[in-house]
Amino acid sequence: IRFHACDMQLNVDSDAAYLVQPQACSRYAGYFYLGSPQPKHYILNGAVLVTCKTIHSVCASAAEAETAGHFHNAQHAIVIKRILEVMGHKQNPVPLKTDNSTANSFVHDNIK
Repeated sequence: IRFHACDMQLNVDSDAAYLVQPQACSRYAGYFYLGSPQPKHYILNGAVLVTCKTIHSVCASAAEAETAGHFHNAQHAIVIKRILEVMGHKQNPVPLKTDNSTANSFVHDNIK
């Protein structure tokens, strides 16, 4: 684990795997770490929290699984963001990174 000096801004990398569990279930994962709001180059600090859980509802597509993962990771991010603010680290809006362009477009309401 490696930690770098940063501005203590919460960042989240979110991902999901579609239909990889028995009974047509999917999985999501989240990597929560502290970094800078807009780093000059991408620095991945050691994790504050790592989640990996099963989505028990059946998802109709990989984008739906990614969106479900965003939802669950955002719930965790809200709690961590509030804790950091109580500790005196002012937080900007938390960026949730994803590798699925359809889910990203859905979340930002710009599907074409």
